[in-house]
Amino acid sequence: MDHDDFFRQVNIEFLVHELKDPVSVIETGARMLLDKQDPSAPLTPSQQRTIERIVRNAQKTREMLGELLEVGRAQTACFNCRPFHPHAVLRQVLVETVEAGDPALYDEIKSSQNIKHSVTFLASKGIRLDVTPAAETVTMAHDEIKFRQIAGNLLKNALYYRRHHLLIHLACQHNCISMAVRDDGPGIAPVHHEAIFQRYKQVASCASVARAGHGLGLAVARILARSMGGDITLESELGQGAVFRLKLPIVFPGEQSG
Repeated sequence: MDHDDFFRQVNIEFLVHELKDPVSVIETGARMLLDKQDPSAPLTPSQQRTIERIVRNAQKTREMLGELLEVGRAQTACFNCRPFHPHAVLRQVLVETVEAGDPALYDEIKSSQNIKHSVTFLASKGIRLDVTPAAETVTMAHDEIKFRQIAGNLLKNALYYRRHHLLIHLACQHNCISMAVRDDGPGIAPVHHEAIFQRYKQVASCASVARAGHGLGLAVARILARSMGGDITLESELGQGAVFRLKLPIVFPGEQSG
């Protein structure tokens, strides 16, 4: 069996399932060390930072494995459609994205038990969620897990590349929900717009590109969006930031005839 045959024959779904358990054990164990410290022998600041880094990276790994499973389920037409409010989900995803992508900023909001208060605080730091009246109350009949992953990947990308500001705009019209995620980062030349949505594609880092190393996140987001009857498009010019636009039907296409 040659190298290529080996990887073609690997059962990826089985492999992902096998990896999820040890990653969960690592994350759970690290969280217990943080949450149940011995008062007589507390962790040193260095130990605290190290364990927090373990938790963050275990969480990222777990989320990535979950994304791979959801892509596989989408490609085999496996959807779990239930009613949910995209506005409420998006607020939760925003706070979770900040926790993983900007721990210092998250430290300023983690003591708040109120998601709305956390989102208001983030707005004062340049990360603003703008929701139209129609989108505030709309209910979607879709796969919430896949919606969370799409939104999370778009927000992670924007949080990573933003310089000072990140704007998320959620709207609802013509039986569709639309979300625009705008950052003020280095931007992407139009010639490279499609390349960043390709799996494993890395746009070479140079003066004419400015952004590189997107990995799987954007590819996963677009695959899931299209499997749900929607799409993701990009508007960007080099040096002028980027706007990723998600559009999804409020009701999953397969549910409309049911």
